[in-house]
Amino acid sequence: MASEEIDEVKVFKDAAFEVSGRKLDQLTLDTKLSELALDSVLVLEVVSQVEQTLSVRFDDEDLAHITTMRDLGELIAKSRRAA
Repeated sequence: MASEEIDEVKVFKDAAFEVSGRKLDQLTLDTKLSELALDSVLVLEVVSQVEQTLSVRFDDEDLAHITTMRDLGELIAKSRRAA
């Protein structure tokens, strides 16, 4: 598998728009997921869309520790290394 760079912010923005129709224009690597005004079910749906888009699977335990987009980026990198 090629080691291409992933823009996790763009991937999350695109997934959030696809799932909820919301544009998250102010999203950055340091944005806390709790600041997005998305309920927990919607966040899980967006994360599931991210998994589908990137063909990765996140462990539930790892997801429990995600608080920022930067954390999500690290989880994406970890999942891609394990694939």
